[in-house]
Amino acid sequence: MKLKQLLPVLIAGIAIGILGFLLKMTQSVDADLHRARLENIRAVDNLDVELNRLFTQTRASSLADSAADRTKITQRLGNDLDALDKGPKALRGLNKDLDKKLDQFLDTIEAKFELGFDFEARNTLLNQGLVNNMDAVPVNTDALLEASPAAATKEMLRPLIAQLKTELLTLSVTPTPTNAATIRDLLAQMKAGSETQSEAYRTALDSLTSSCEEIIQDKTEMVDKLKSFLGRPTGAQLQAVEQGYTAWYQGQVAEANQYRAILVGYAALLLLVLAFLGIRLRRSYGDLDKANSKLVDANENLEAQVDARTKDLSTALKDLRNSQAQLIQSEKMASLGQMVAGVAHEINTPLGYARSNASIVRTTLADIRDLCNAQDRALQLMTSENASDEEVATALSDAEERRQLVNPVEVMGDLDNLLDDTDHGLVQIADLVSSLKDFSRVDRSRNDHFKINEGIETALKICQNQLKNRIEIVRQFGILPEIECSPSKLNQVFLNLFTNAAQAIGDSGKIYVHTSAEANGVSIRIIDNGCGMSDEVRQRIFEPFFTTKPVGKGTGLGLSIVFRIIEEHGGTIDVHSVVGKGSEFTIRLPLKQQQANDSESSPSLAAA
Repeated sequence: MKLKQLLPVLIAGIAIGILGFLLKMTQSVDADLHRARLENIRAVDNLDVELNRLFTQTRASSLADSAADRTKITQRLGNDLDALDKGPKALRGLNKDLDKKLDQFLDTIEAKFELGFDFEARNTLLNQGLVNNMDAVPVNTDALLEASPAAATKEMLRPLIAQLKTELLTLSVTPTPTNAATIRDLLAQMKAGSETQSEAYRTALDSLTSSCEEIIQDKTEMVDKLKSFLGRPTGAQLQAVEQGYTAWYQGQVAEANQYRAILVGYAALLLLVLAFLGIRLRRSYGDLDKANSKLVDANENLEAQVDARTKDLSTALKDLRNSQAQLIQSEKMASLGQMVAGVAHEINTPLGYARSNASIVRTTLADIRDLCNAQDRALQLMTSENASDEEVATALSDAEERRQLVNPVEVMGDLDNLLDDTDHGLVQIADLVSSLKDFSRVDRSRNDHFKINEGIETALKICQNQLKNRIEIVRQFGILPEIECSPSKLNQVFLNLFTNAAQAIGDSGKIYVHTSAEANGVSIRIIDNGCGMSDEVRQRIFEPFFTTKPVGKGTGLGLSIVFRIIEEHGGTIDVHSVVGKGSEFTIRLPLKQQQANDSESSPSLAAA
């Protein structure tokens, strides 16, 4: 092609490339993704606030109750943090400043997670010590009263002990108590004058003082850890991340708007150029119309003759194609009629056990649902302030009895196995339906690219009922290139050959299928160890309506259609057979179909 001809093509390509680039840049801002990122940031903020609230509201008596809620929130928060750092909604990689803020926030919240885990683990121990010491207070106060022989001393101690118990209870349940000094003052009042008391009195007072100090120390440590946890500046850092992302997004929107303005101007320029070219083309078409009118007048008589001849040829070609399509469809329907019972059986077998498995799963799910309801009832009673110990024990016992009856681990394994079997059966049904659908299509384009090995497998699945339990298929598939052909017609070729081979074999036998690549095509060999055929029969097997089967058992069209389909594809089919030993059909097909103008020179098919 000359440079003068290449220049317009090059200019048009550059213009289209610029237009595509501008369109891409104007669509660089994804509003849905922006909203999703903001929602994710706010979800992280809400979960962080909720986690702070749970830790703040945690009391010594409710630590175990809130652990499940904190675990759920921590898991959700971890998932949302992962979404910020990686994935389709991630903020990572948008710009360096945002990455820096994101790293700072992730480091802070990671440290906060570690403090939270340490707070929960340490509070478990502190809570146990706190409970033990709280339980020891009544014992120590009773011992103190018993060690006081004087009635006046007991009267003085009783209000002090009552106030001490109240202050200790307030200290244990208040998130940030401030009455430690009051407790120590009460202990000091009890200790005043203890030098004149008995040794038992002083021992009981020392034990009470030790328990109270341990309670104060444990509660102080819990409060300090909570302040350290809540003091992490995750909220401010997350707000900085959101501001950084919003600034980046606004910059992207501004850039896209600039490209939109450029696109409008560029589109206007292209419209002007197209208008100019349209005017030039209109003038050129006018000149061509004048020249064509002269040619039409000169060829009027010749064209009339060509039209008449073309109509005759078109009618003949249409009749021929209709006859061919009817012949192929007739044979295919006959083949499908023979196979439909087998295919129905192949579908009903996996469908039957799939339905049976579904029934078993439905029954098992009812038992699991009862177990879940019982466990949910027990959990509700455990977390309820009005539930009695007897109700909780009864609910837990009922849940445990149902768990032992159901045995969730074993049941889930059985359910997995049942679902795997059901999935396997459904895959078998889908394969059969897909194979039958592919085979039944007669309107697919001849110029489709087709994988021979897959077509053979499809035909074998269709005629599986005739083969299984008595005929072994030995496959030796080579690595083949895709060929240009009519896939549905070749599927019919393979089905007819496999059906004939199966009918030629008695009670049991083998069918060998070999495929290999050749220089300009592919080769398919189908060999059976059936009854074979004589030379006289072999020479006539491709004749229409010739059959060796009894009357009413065959149409005699199967192999003649095979011969014609192979011939249409520019291939060859050779047959070798020995009576009593079997037959071998060898098919060779080209990689590409010949052009219409070469159809007259297509190689013929011969039965060798």
